[in-house]
Amino acid sequence: MKLHRRAIPLAVSLLLVSAAVAYWTSAENSIPSGNRHSLVSGNATSAAPTGDLATRVQQLEDTLEQTLKIQGQLLELVNDLSERLDPASTFGDVRQASLESPVEQEQTTRRRRSRDHENGNRFERIRENQIRRFTDSGLSYERAAYIVDRQERIPYEQMQFSYEYQHLQDKRSKRAKELQEKLQTYSNPHRVFEQELNRDEYEQYLDATGGRTEFQIGGLLESAPAYEAGLRSGDKIIRYNNQRVFHMGDLRTQVYQVPPGTSVPVEIQRQGSSSTETIYLPAGPLGIRH
Repeated sequence: MKLHRRAIPLAVSLLLVSAAVAYWTSAENSIPSGNRHSLVSGNATSAAPTGDLATRVQQLEDTLEQTLKIQGQLLELVNDLSERLDPASTFGDVRQASLESPVEQEQTTRRRRSRDHENGNRFERIRENQIRRFTDSGLSYERAAYIVDRQERIPYEQMQFSYEYQHLQDKRSKRAKELQEKLQTYSNPHRVFEQELNRDEYEQYLDATGGRTEFQIGGLLESAPAYEAGLRSGDKIIRYNNQRVFHMGDLRTQVYQVPPGTSVPVEIQRQGSSSTETIYLPAGPLGIRH
């Protein structure tokens, strides 16, 4: 195939050279001997008639124009022949397919379909296993599927909020504050689902993702607000200011968001009890050691 690609342009080049030689030979022979002698001797201007020289120049221009046309046609012919002899020289991606027999092409197509089908089945199995984990905790199939699909979108939405916040001109605007709150919520998927699921669904969601995760008090400072309110080591804080608390970082974040001079509802669970109750504490640090 490489031989064809080299031989055709070489043949065209030889043809063009031959045509040029033939033309100049014929042109030289057509000039009278006296005129040729006068052109060569340096007295061409005085010896050759002006009209005859203009005619020769015009003939030369016409011949060159025809030569260029023929050259263009030959090049088109070369390209056409090259494509016919070696289609892959123009469309490299087709080279492999053009060399395969119909049986091989069918086998390649079947392998590709089988691979795509296998990948699709693998992702579907992973999704179904995740859904089963939530249904085993008591959620309906529809709500379990919603949670699984929602989990995949949460990181994307978090990036959208972060991108918008980064490009805000006024970081003190109302929209900036809204985005800060959303970013705080989306930093922990549990908080997103706490807002989107009802209380029972949320407990089932927590059970499916690792069991109950309440914040347990390790120690308290005497005379601090939490101690004065009757909280003791081993008690659990479930919610602070109606926001779920999972660890000390959550509690600290929620404390800083409440303005001073207000009372804050705190949902707790006493050690040894399975029920919860709500107490009210003054805004500010609670004096809890974890």
